Amino acid sequence: MSRYQGKALQPARRAPKHGSPFRRPLRVLVAMLVLGALAMVPWGELAERALVLGRIHVTGARYLDVAKVRARSGLREGQALFGLDLARARQMVLLEPRIQSARVRRVGLRSVEIHVEERVPALVVEHGEPWEIDANGVLLEPLQAGVVADVPMLAGPDFSAYRPGSQIQTPEVRRGLAWTAILSDNGLRLTGQVSEVDVSDSRLTRLVLLNGVRVIGPVWPNGARQLSGLRATLADLAAKGMTPREVDVRFKDQIVVRGAKPDSPTATSTTSRES
Repeated sequence: MSRYQGKALQPARRAPKHGSPFRRPLRVLVAMLVLGALAMVPWGELAERALVLGRIHVTGARYLDVAKVRARSGLREGQALFGLDLARARQMVLLEPRIQSARVRRVGLRSVEIHVEERVPALVVEHGEPWEIDANGVLLEPLQAGVVADVPMLAGPDFSAYRPGSQIQTPEVRRGLAWTAILSDNGLRLTGQVSEVDVSDSRLTRLVLLNGVRVIGPVWPNGARQLSGLRATLADLAAKGMTPREVDVRFKDQIVVRGAKPDSPTATSTTSRES
């Protein structure tokens, strides 16, 4: 009969380990040294260097000085990043009359981008001296005294009482803008030939071309078709060496030319031979 009692199946008992008595005090000492080292790090100085605005980038400016746009925003390099008020900066930028729209946003970790869209002058107006207005009637002070955009002059009204940035919606301004809008049509190509839009007469509108020719039109533009006929008439007269004194486009499907004269003696002799 077997006398095996199953003791081989029981795991052998290991002798208990006794760690070094210096292990726990050593850990405490290392932790204290680390905490002491961290306490000596100049965290405030590091935060001032790392968590501040490093760059302000202005895009979209064509004629405005980017340094002035940055100054207008109220942002400055070195400001704490956590204290930046980008919405307020955008509103400050929009206080510049020549800026139509603006966007201010964070770029990367330490940079801010200010993107602006400038107003485009549509007419020159009288303000004691020539000023400008855009297509929405916003009055713009010249960027430099005596220097204005190469756009037609709105003759008649005076806007000396208005401040820069004012939106002017008088009938005269709306008439002038309506005329410049239709003259700038790509199919007409007339806007570059007009030096003045005269709205002083409430019964009609006068255009003065760069060559001195006066065009009499209705109060409001009567459509691109009529003005297309004006362009064709002027081109035909120029091909014949003739310059009219006045062209009337107020009548439907009819253009009246008055006072057409030869440009030079050479043109006169050529016209005589052709007749």
